[in-house]
Amino acid sequence: MLFKGKVKKILDEQAGEKAIMAIDMLLTPIYYSKTYKLSEEEKTIVYIEALEREINNGGFSQFFFNSSGDDTEETVRALRNVGSNKFLGLLISAIEQFPNSYVPKDRVERQHILERVEATARQTWNDLDTEFYKYEEDLYSLLRNYMLANIKRFR
Repeated sequence: MLFKGKVKKILDEQAGEKAIMAIDMLLTPIYYSKTYKLSEEEKTIVYIEALEREINNGGFSQFFFNSSGDDTEETVRALRNVGSNKFLGLLISAIEQFPNSYVPKDRVERQHILERVEATARQTWNDLDTEFYKYEEDLYSLLRNYMLANIKRFR
């Protein structure tokens, strides 16, 4: 599978959210099917787009509740890799609602913790959701620039 050519073609022909979504639709099914090992750079796109999808669909609580929460640590790293400040800060603030700011990889364990903390975390998460929706940072440009700078690491 030669993603490099497909990714480059998408970036050349499309812009903004449309380009990022097209690339996400290329990479995400492969990530979850486990049929092909994505590079760290390819996974960076998958993690960030999963975060964005979950928050836009149900907020930080949904991100943590669903399987996307399994990759919380990786998502933090991905946001750092692309140079995010705003979205990274929002995610870190959301993580701080967990005991010791630790989000378990195990979904069942994480969901049990969510049951205990959600009543106190709900307002904070709602406020963070509202901040996320403002898109005060150009996430699509960050992702685009990251992919162009790392295109050799796409297969």
